[in-house]
Amino acid sequence: MKLLTYYLVILLPMPLLYWVAKLIDAPTFCVGLAIYVILYRPFVDSLRLIDLGLLKKQGLWKMFLGMPYYHLKYFKELYFGIR
Repeated sequence: MKLLTYYLVILLPMPLLYWVAKLIDAPTFCVGLAIYVILYRPFVDSLRLIDLGLLKKQGLWKMFLGMPYYHLKYFKELYFGIR
């Protein structure tokens, strides 16, 4: 996954969440935001780390349950493409 593609994948849902926030009530928006933060972002981050060869598929669970801030270990690799 290229860096530009990664940024598009993580930022594209934000305008959608903003648009949906105007159409629905606050609790439903909070559920959508929680899904983005708890499920979507760790999944996308782990796919990028697997693609970069820094994480094995067996380590995918670490991004979700094991260590919520596990992605901070790979901050430079995720957001700047620096190895």
